[in-house]
Amino acid sequence: MATGQAAFVELGDGFGTTFARWQSYWIDQIVSWDGQSWTYQQLDWAGVTSGQATGDQATLTLPAVPSVLALTEQALAGPWVATLRVIQFDETSADTGPPAAYALAASCVGEVIGASGSLTSRTWKLGSALSPVGCQFPPRTAITPLIGVPCRL
Repeated sequence: MATGQAAFVELGDGFGTTFARWQSYWIDQIVSWDGQSWTYQQLDWAGVTSGQATGDQATLTLPAVPSVLALTEQALAGPWVATLRVIQFDETSADTGPPAAYALAASCVGEVIGASGSLTSRTWKLGSALSPVGCQFPPRTAITPLIGVPCRL
């Protein structure tokens, strides 16, 4: 059995508005997963190792194409939140999209707090990276999209 891994990235404002949904496995395809449509985008995600957030940041590296460059400017202007999920599945049952049976390998939620880049790529820094195990919260801005609505008395 060959195991495949796909990363899914959703960019939004944390209040229900979504600006982009990307997946990293099915090239030049729009796939349906989790009740949504996801387009292909080459990406590299770093920041979660063995179920724990490394330091207080995760990074998302994307190619420097016009659509990514425009989204970078917008993400830095407003408090955008990136939700990253990696799933594992049997490759033989995933010709056109994620199969019904998959395992969530890792997940991370972070606010886009910075960006750097070169002629070929852009790297977004995601602050407040939450560990997928134990949800340890590093010292960062606690905004409502990252932690939820607080209790009110």
